[in-house]
Amino acid sequence: MYRSIQENLKKVIYGISPIIVLVLILSFIFKIDGSTIIRFLSSSLFVIFGLTLFTSGADISLNIIGDMISRSLIKKKNLLLILVVCLFLGTFITMLEPEFLTVGGEANGIPTPILLFFVSLGIGIFLMLAIYRILKKIEFKYILISGYLLVFLLLLLSEFEVIPFAFDMASVTTGAISAPFLLAFGGGFASRMRSKKNDNSEFGILSICSIGPILMILLLGIFFHPNIIYDSDPILKKLDFLKTLWMNFYQVFMSLSPLVIMFFLFYHYKKRKNKKELRKILMGLLMVLVGITMFLTGGDVGFFKIGYMLGTHLGNFNHLIIMLIGGIFGYFISKIEPSLKVLINYVNDVTNGGIKDRFLEICLCIGVALSVILSLYRVLNGYSVMMFLIPMYFLAILFAFFTPNNFLSIAFDALGVVAGNMTSSFLLPLLIGVATCTTTDYLEEAFGVMSLISIIPVIIIEIVGLIYTVEAKVMDNHNLDDTIIEYR
Repeated sequence: MYRSIQENLKKVIYGISPIIVLVLILSFIFKIDGSTIIRFLSSSLFVIFGLTLFTSGADISLNIIGDMISRSLIKKKNLLLILVVCLFLGTFITMLEPEFLTVGGEANGIPTPILLFFVSLGIGIFLMLAIYRILKKIEFKYILISGYLLVFLLLLLSEFEVIPFAFDMASVTTGAISAPFLLAFGGGFASRMRSKKNDNSEFGILSICSIGPILMILLLGIFFHPNIIYDSDPILKKLDFLKTLWMNFYQVFMSLSPLVIMFFLFYHYKKRKNKKELRKILMGLLMVLVGITMFLTGGDVGFFKIGYMLGTHLGNFNHLIIMLIGGIFGYFISKIEPSLKVLINYVNDVTNGGIKDRFLEICLCIGVALSVILSLYRVLNGYSVMMFLIPMYFLAILFAFFTPNNFLSIAFDALGVVAGNMTSSFLLPLLIGVATCTTTDYLEEAFGVMSLISIIPVIIIEIVGLIYTVEAKVMDNHNLDDTIIEYR
């Protein structure tokens, strides 16, 4: 355990160091006040130690719990029970996801309890569908394309301003708590149902679940006609340290509660009880609780304000410089997204190193960097987010017809985890800060930012998959030609 913590600490420090250095350089150039810099540095320590504890704790708790519950359900051989448990877990884990609770109050016109319940129910329903797909061995591509065709049909009936909010919601519902559990939960079913050695059906569960929130928001928008609003005072958001710490602790504790309750229910009926394993899982849950609380608090208290302040200063610079700096921030911020790190590690483990974690991380980070550059280009030139968002999703679905299933499912799994807590705590206020220099309606520029940042990495992974397919065919033809020559 201690070796794992040391390794994760090194990775986190390596990932966050460029962000700290760049922020300090820009703060010196822009003469940011010392108290804000000190708050940022102290918050960085919280982020470092929090993310280290979380990633180490998730490996020995959330992953094991998800795998254990799924394997226990398979032994029951009761499809109805499996689907009911999926509905319960998907709904209540999402309903208490910390980042989802923060964003949920932005839809003015939809009562918050209704919004939280129906969006969470959407995750529960599509988690049922994702597990049903694994059990019945339905090809992932059919579920994905059918789900997004339904989304595109609902777009025709939806009001314009609801659409970006719906796609943003897909980016925050599978967060730091739910993502590792859902990956392990689906992996437990897939490992038992796998028919071929290279059939990595563990992937795709997050991407199918992400369709649920989009559909639910679009449906709610038809009935309630909401007026979407963002925080009216981004500068002062969550600056009180103790209040923020307690609020995050409470939200993370409540988010973990359904998992802990479900775990003890299944553990109680387990024939072979291992006390050593139980202590290990409980220690991991404590590390997750403390770690993600520290991580969220550090991001809220220190990163939000300095990101906004840097954005307001950058907004007066040359557009190319702004986009270059934004792209650098985007690349390195994605390195410390907790749920994204979980996905990368999971892919590496499931494929036994076939898809290297380093390679996947670089692809996703480049995708986020390009997304931030495109978002800044849009803001600086006054373009609507819809000019980019819908074509990007359409392109991603078009590529889905030609991308290998493994790459396709990994790509769309990244959709729900790329734009996470650090994106909303730093990149979003940075972009809002830049927008204050270009428009008086700068808060409206936040529409669709999270979803735009999420979709381009999906396209990047799909392109990699397409290249892989072409190269594989070329190699096969080359080997075939060599065989014929040798035979002759």
